[in-house]
Amino acid sequence: MLDEFLHTLEHGPVYWAYALVAAAAAIEYVFPPIPGDTVALFAVALAVRAQLHWAFVYLAMTAGALLGGFAAWGFGVWLANHEDGWPAFLKTPGATRALDAVRRGYARHGSMYLAANRFLPALRAFFFVGAGLSKMNAAPVLLYGGISAAVWNAMLMAAGYAIGNNWEVLRDVAERYAVATFVLVVVAVTGVVARFIWDSRRA
Repeated sequence: MLDEFLHTLEHGPVYWAYALVAAAAAIEYVFPPIPGDTVALFAVALAVRAQLHWAFVYLAMTAGALLGGFAAWGFGVWLANHEDGWPAFLKTPGATRALDAVRRGYARHGSMYLAANRFLPALRAFFFVGAGLSKMNAAPVLLYGGISAAVWNAMLMAAGYAIGNNWEVLRDVAERYAVATFVLVVVAVTGVVARFIWDSRRA
């Protein structure tokens, strides 16, 4: 599927290229394994070669990210409004306390979470689902999600123009960054879970 995306970007009609960039950025929030940044970086490489217009590539990436993030937020809101239908394991005291902690966190730092979402590949959708579960209003979701997408995509464009049209180098840099951030997040989450289990046992 990814090869088809990239082939269409390079050889398909120009309007399809922009549509695919936006779709990849959006679908990443619905199906996190979809490598949205890989498609975006390939589009940036094509923009450097002047096969695509950099401004339209940037707008497509940003609009797609906003659309996907808003869809994930909507899913979170739907979940929050249908708690009665949740499976039993999500209604246990531990799960309830965890959900309360998430809601308190978004009440205090929701804007910060959403502003950071785009910098954490593969985990971006969860920030918006959490905002929906916490019933965060749509306006700040779009505002801070948009800021995050705009800044991240500007960095991708800058990296593309700094490195040039060397697609392999761009992809290697993106993959290393994704692995590094994923490891850091796993370590952080493990620490939080361990602390939660420890506090529960002491209580």
